[in-house]
Amino acid sequence: MSISETDVNDKSIKEKTNELRTKYPIFIAILERIPDMDLKEAISILVLIDPVRTVLKTHAMRLSFIGEDKALDQIVEEKINELRTKQPMLSGILERFHKMDLKETAIGLLGIDAMESLLKLRMLLILAS
Repeated sequence: MSISETDVNDKSIKEKTNELRTKYPIFIAILERIPDMDLKEAISILVLIDPVRTVLKTHAMRLSFIGEDKALDQIVEEKINELRTKQPMLSGILERFHKMDLKETAIGLLGIDAMESLLKLRMLLILAS
């Protein structure tokens, strides 16, 4: 995703949102909202990006080289429930984690980074106006 700060406008955010919706369908619920988010909503999603990323990384680690681990599964489940309570918009994403294979998890990790960048651009646009 390459938009410079000088290119940030409503149109560019909508274009990037549409591009990301195609690449990362797991994040559609959030991506559809980004062009219309106010600052508070954008920040509330942004602060939850890292915990979601951590859960994705934990899931990827489990799939990559740990295998089945009941204790790790329990930790992931508790974190998912905590995040789901904090931000219902993330529910659709969080519910899919246990069903994701390694490829889908890798796509999710790339998508979360792209979504974070788009949220920051949205915040920049809001702050500049």
